[in-house]
Amino acid sequence: MRKIFFACILMILAVGCRQKASRTADVSGIDLDIKIARFDRDFWALRDSKDLGADLDRLFAKYPRFAPVYFGGVVYFGNSRDTILHVLPKFFADSVAKQLYTDALKRYEKVSDIEKQLTNAFKRGKYFFPQLSVPQIIMCVSLLNQNMIVADSLIAAGIDKYLGADYRLYSQGADNYDYLIRNWKPEKLVSDYISVWLLTEFPYTPANERLLDEMIYKGKILYLTALLLPDEKPNIVMGYSDEQWQWCKENEKAMWQTLIENRHLFSNDYTLMIKYLNDSPFTQPFTQESPGRAGQYIGWQIVDAYMSRNIDVTPQQLIDNTDAQQILEKSGYNPR
Repeated sequence: MRKIFFACILMILAVGCRQKASRTADVSGIDLDIKIARFDRDFWALRDSKDLGADLDRLFAKYPRFAPVYFGGVVYFGNSRDTILHVLPKFFADSVAKQLYTDALKRYEKVSDIEKQLTNAFKRGKYFFPQLSVPQIIMCVSLLNQNMIVADSLIAAGIDKYLGADYRLYSQGADNYDYLIRNWKPEKLVSDYISVWLLTEFPYTPANERLLDEMIYKGKILYLTALLLPDEKPNIVMGYSDEQWQWCKENEKAMWQTLIENRHLFSNDYTLMIKYLNDSPFTQPFTQESPGRAGQYIGWQIVDAYMSRNIDVTPQQLIDNTDAQQILEKSGYNPR
């Protein structure tokens, strides 16, 4: 009996080691050092320019891919040089713009810790997905228009939307709802960079277009984001408070039963998908105590169960598998 018991322990340990090994990244041979391009500083320095036209040209030369996107599609100054030059003096004199830039530049005066976290995350990303290209990482001030901006081979963060949920200017926006603002905090910046990178590199290409397919896709992105950021708290990756995360853990079985009993998993009703997956005060098919996007939480738990149960599946194989129903079936997912 003791030999059998000992053999079982060895088998459990072996399985655990195999799973750990298949998801452990040896990044020692990956040469990568993320340095954030500070478009925010370079642009704001134009207000002291003695030759605005020449300095604007230098800004475009330094950021040839991002500057046109920023002026044309983020702050909406226009696409022509003359139009931008006409707008800039008025913009630099605007009190709200001054406040946003002053506060954002002060909050993100030093970014070495962020660069270190991103370097480690992108190294892990290159280990698991060596074919992927690492984008240029930029910071800008978006005038509260966008959190993340994706363009050709770059990802830019609007750092004015990462100043903390209690930042005084947030509450003045008509569309700045509390359930959105709670994630406008510095702690969310790194995981947003990584999740946006993954969303860009692995676009949604489902075999079907049902709620289950959306849930599994979102779950994959959350799982991989956490995989690339092993020291990040899962609720931060998810964009939940500690209390919201705990609520989901305690009510996971009830949420799953709601999905099954209402036969929602295989629905292709787009309105229903929005209720389960999009930002909102709560997830409408569940109780009003639930956080928004709880369908994504369930998707993450299914993917996590699948990867835990199928220890030989690599992250690349996970992302390549577009059969959401197969992933669900092989996950053995059954919350208790």
